[in-house]
Amino acid sequence: MLATDNIKIVAAVLVIVASIGAYYYLADLIQIGRVAIVVVASVVAIGLALTTEVGQSAWSFMKEANVERQKVVWPGRQEALQVTIMVLILVVILGLMMWMFDALSFWAIYDLILKVGN
Repeated sequence: MLATDNIKIVAAVLVIVASIGAYYYLADLIQIGRVAIVVVASVVAIGLALTTEVGQSAWSFMKEANVERQKVVWPGRQEALQVTIMVLILVVILGLMMWMFDALSFWAIYDLILKVGN
């Protein structure tokens, strides 16, 4: 990473910190004005950060991720409904199996081994 990149990142952080300080320092200003200061400063800080090598690689990664997101084939309504029903059925079946295992182990421990049952 270049020295100028370090300076730009520090400047971006300082812009954000200064905007937060201005937000609290200018308490008598209307809320929308204070928020606008922070938003504008955030845009400036992001712009500064994007001019660095790390910022460029992050922007490139985001663009590539968006391309991959667009390749995703989302299920239709019918397929989503079928999958949801299958999941619900499996949850009920597994719940019943776990309940039966719990009841069987309870019976085995308390009635057969400990002889505590009625």
